[in-house]
Amino acid sequence: MGYTHYWQFKAAPRGQANAIETEYQRAMQDCQRVIRQYYKENGGLSGYSAHTAIGAYGGLNVNGKGEEGHETFAMREHFSQNLEDSGFGFCKTARKPYDLVVTACLAILKHRLGACIEVSSDGDAQEWRDGVAYARKVARLAIQNPIPSRLESA
Repeated sequence: MGYTHYWQFKAAPRGQANAIETEYQRAMQDCQRVIRQYYKENGGLSGYSAHTAIGAYGGLNVNGKGEEGHETFAMREHFSQNLEDSGFGFCKTARKPYDLVVTACLAILKHRLGACIEVSSDGDAQEWRDGVAYARKVARLAIQNPIPSRLESA
């Protein structure tokens, strides 16, 4: 076991596949900006450079570097590819520094895709606060925390 984030992609509603793909591509670009900004400010990432050039491969593949890494956070290039193999994914970050990037990207994906992705975590809303704030700052979107606070779930 370890500190892990989970997501489950859901099929687009009938007639909405193109709109969801468009939003997914916007989310990928937002996440790419988050990854590049984090690297510029903090360094400490590996595996990101081959997969985050806007206009090139549109997927994500990022991890911390060396001892600061744990499991790679990856998203496929197109929304529909994420539905393969049940659409379920997870990433153990062990609360290492790159967790900020992972939580920011998952918050962006939830913001852009709405009901087409479910996001959960071993962490609580408080532990996601910095990642959500970073996503808001870099993506310039009014992103909500996808993890309910303890008060909301009580």
